[in-house]
Amino acid sequence: MDRKSKDILRKAKKAFLAKKYHIAINYFNDIIVLHPDSKEAKMGILLCDVAIDNEEQAQKLFEYYQITKTQKLPNAEENIINLINILDKNTNHFVSLLNDYEEAQINDIDGILYSDFKKLIEANNDFKKMFEYAMFNTKIVFTKKSDFYEFLNLLIDNGLGDISMQYIESLRGDIIYDNEVQKIIKRALKINENKH
Repeated sequence: MDRKSKDILRKAKKAFLAKKYHIAINYFNDIIVLHPDSKEAKMGILLCDVAIDNEEQAQKLFEYYQITKTQKLPNAEENIINLINILDKNTNHFVSLLNDYEEAQINDIDGILYSDFKKLIEANNDFKKMFEYAMFNTKIVFTKKSDFYEFLNLLIDNGLGDISMQYIESLRGDIIYDNEVQKIIKRALKINENKH
């Protein structure tokens, strides 16, 4: 995808996160015109369509999509499109299906759930030690953005602001525009300035 298309896609995602779905659809349509096979644009249009009827479900799907992309799970767009098709067929069972799907994906990942990581911290009362263990022996799996934000703030609270920033820098571009991530970046930079 060329630079212009990537810029349009970034604007589309930003509009979606800002809940400006009609604007986002226009951007996604522009991508389809330039790249008719773009799965990400097709998924974006479907998500905007869902959002017009059920904003909460669309935002949950998009949040889940961002998590799968961050964790580099294969066929992320196709999986979301399949979930949207299931939603169209049977809205009543959507949430339980999504939860089952998330659980199945987590079971396929070699890692520790963030909720389990938190239990280890509470049991040992030593964040740094448990983080080092996780970093060298496994990976931490996040199923909610709020957990990821909490983790980034925990890193900062425990004097690991640089590592928090490294996590943020490794994310895909669209999530960096998230308001919570921006607050975390500012907090990490402020603490770093006070150290020096």
